[in-house]
Amino acid sequence: MNINLIKPKEISIKNIESVHDSINHEPFDFNYSYIENKDAVNKDSSEIFAENRSLRSLRVSKTLDLRGKLEQKTVIKFLKSVDWETSSKSPLVVELDPTSMCNLACPDCISGSLLNKEEIPSERLLNLTNEMIDAGVKAVILIGGGEPMMHPAIGEVINQLGKADVRIGITTNGLYLKKYLNVTAEYSSWVRVSMDAGTDATFNRIRPSSTGKSLFNSAINNMEVFARSKRGKLGYSFMIFNEGDFGFKGIPIKGNSLDKFRHLKTNVNEIYTAAKLAREIGCDYFEIKPMYDVNHFAIIQPKELTQIVDEQVAMAKELESPNFKILEASKLWASLHGESNLEPKEYTRCAITQARTLITPSGVYVCPYFRGQEQQKIGDIQNQSFSNMWHGSLRKEVINQLNPSKDCSMHCIRHESNETIERWLAGGFPLPTDDFDFFI
Repeated sequence: MNINLIKPKEISIKNIESVHDSINHEPFDFNYSYIENKDAVNKDSSEIFAENRSLRSLRVSKTLDLRGKLEQKTVIKFLKSVDWETSSKSPLVVELDPTSMCNLACPDCISGSLLNKEEIPSERLLNLTNEMIDAGVKAVILIGGGEPMMHPAIGEVINQLGKADVRIGITTNGLYLKKYLNVTAEYSSWVRVSMDAGTDATFNRIRPSSTGKSLFNSAINNMEVFARSKRGKLGYSFMIFNEGDFGFKGIPIKGNSLDKFRHLKTNVNEIYTAAKLAREIGCDYFEIKPMYDVNHFAIIQPKELTQIVDEQVAMAKELESPNFKILEASKLWASLHGESNLEPKEYTRCAITQARTLITPSGVYVCPYFRGQEQQKIGDIQNQSFSNMWHGSLRKEVINQLNPSKDCSMHCIRHESNETIERWLAGGFPLPTDDFDFFI
C-alpha cells in the first residue's frame, strides 16, 4: 500500500516510527473542587447532580482548546510578567520523564532509541520535585521516554506535588496504576492510558511485553480498579495504526461488515470495541489520535482507511453520555482527509517555550518535539538546579536560535497558542477568565 507521507527530508525507513501525539497533547485538568458549590446547601441532590454534570461537560468541551486555556487569569498574569528579551521566572508546566525504562517492547515507539538507558536518581528526582514547587511550577506531566510509573520514587514524587497543590497529569501504559493506586487516585488531575486496541490480540501486536505475553487484561483491570477510586479523570488513548513504511506490521481486519477492507492491516476496526470497553470500565473519555512519524509529521492515511475510521467514530459517539466523551485529537481530521502534514509558521520565536519545558534523564529540552536532540538541549538537571537551568546561558542561547518558521515545519499542537500570544503582545490582552486548567 502506498502511503501519502510528505517528508521534509529523506528519512530511512528503519528510523520511521509511529508516535503518540500524547507527547505534546494533554487532556484537560479536572479538579473536583468545583463541585463544592457554596449554594449547594439550598438545593436538593438532583439539582446539584444536574449542575455538576453540566460543569463536567463544559470541562470536556475545553479539553483540546489549548488556545482558550491561555485566557485564564493565572496564565495571562504569567504572560504579562515574562521579560521577552531574557526569560520568564519559571515555566508554568513541566513535562517530566523520570526514567527511560519501560516494561513493554512496542515496535513503533517514538522513543525506541532512548529507551532503557538511564533514569534520574531517586534522591535527585525528589530534590528536583521540591525545586519545581519552589519555582512556582503549576502543573507537571509525568510522561516518557519510558514508563514514568516504573521509577522507584514516583509515588513520593506524586505525593509531594499533590500536597503542594501542583496539578499532575500522567501518561502511562497503565500497568503500574494499581501499585500506586492511592496516591495517584488522590492527587492526579488526569491519567491517560495508551492502549491503541480493543482486544487482547491486537494489543499484543502493538504493545507486546518483553516476554511476549499480552498484558492487555492487566492494564484493563488496573484501569477498572483505578476508576472506582479516582478523583480526577481517566482516559483511554487510541492511536491509529496502519501498515506502511513506518514499521507497524498490521492487524488483519475481522468482521463481515468490513470484508471489502480485509486487505488493509490496521487497528481502526477496533475503535468502537475499545470505546465501549473504555466506558464499561469507568473511563471518562476515549481519545482517538493520528499516527506520526519519528519527526512528528502526521502520516496521511489512505481514503479506504478513512472510511472505516469515520464509521467507527460515528458508532463510538453513540456511546457518549454526560460522564463519557469521545475526543478527537486536533490533527486527526487532517491526517485522515489528505491535508498536507506541513504547517508553515510566520513567527520567528516560540513564545510558548517560556511557559513549558521537558526534563528527561539525558537532559532538558526546549520542547517535547525535540526530545533527545542535542542541538535543542537547554540544560542537564542532573548537574544543575532547576533554577540555574532555567536561567542559564545555554537555555537563553537555544531559545534565541530557535526559529519556528525554519525549524518547526511539522504540525505543532501549540501553533495557535503561539499565534495568539504574539497577537496579544502586539495588540493587548483580553479580559481573563477564571482558572480551570493549567495544562496549556
